[in-house]
Amino acid sequence: MWGCAHSMSGALWALSVQTFKVTLRSKWLLMFTIVFFFFAFNLPFVLLQLMHLLPGNYVSAFMATLINTSFALMPLLALPLGAVSIVEERESGALQYMLSTPISRGKFLAARALGLLLATTSIIALGFGSAALIEFRFTAGATGLLYVTLAACILNATMVGVSLVIATVSRRRLTAHSLAILIWFLLTYAAASALGQISVLSRAGEYGALLPWIFLNPVEVSRLVAVMQIPGSGIQDIGATGVAMQILFTNSALPVLYGVAAMWVGISLVAAFVIFTFQDIR
Repeated sequence: MWGCAHSMSGALWALSVQTFKVTLRSKWLLMFTIVFFFFAFNLPFVLLQLMHLLPGNYVSAFMATLINTSFALMPLLALPLGAVSIVEERESGALQYMLSTPISRGKFLAARALGLLLATTSIIALGFGSAALIEFRFTAGATGLLYVTLAACILNATMVGVSLVIATVSRRRLTAHSLAILIWFLLTYAAASALGQISVLSRAGEYGALLPWIFLNPVEVSRLVAVMQIPGSGIQDIGATGVAMQILFTNSALPVLYGVAAMWVGISLVAAFVIFTFQDIR
């Protein structure tokens, strides 16, 4: 019994490691590592810093700009990769063969999720973390960038869960890729088009009406988690949604946002597991 359980755990770990290695070899991930590094390592800011031409609040201003630009692209890291992670094996017939072994569907999906999460998270940590050490070293700016990295990792975990939902419901790679791009568009640029309505509601004091825009968009939730922890950030940085969270939840705003982010991760993963468990894999 012990030997069987040990062999099963070894197989699951091997599958996770294989997913991790295959994902890391993707040129898509290499490109994102470079992009995230240069987003965080802003050369004009570095030059102005060396020339002592930056104002005292430049760290918070830079962090807010970094968050707004990089978080809009963040879902594109995990969504396309995770969306096809199972579809490719389904199309080739390898999935049906693999699930004919003693590995259950749940454990197979868990191994896939773990491998994807480790690979994509390492890319985020490498891109932002290395820039923090080089540009800010161990100053307050590095601490702020660590908060940004944490929020980015939370958003990435959510996108891994969402991508696995796409992977389990899709039968073809084209469908999976199309759904991944559509969801990215809805969560970023389509949501940004609603800023006019958000401003109107904010000016009218209808802060409760802004909660759906916040809670139903994990990109916005993660953005607020990051920017609200940056020292010196103000209303111009957190925006109308951040003001709404502070007014409605006061000192509990950050715990509420962390709770919503955790729910996004949990619900998306549970949904992927339920769909994958009861569907026909052929």
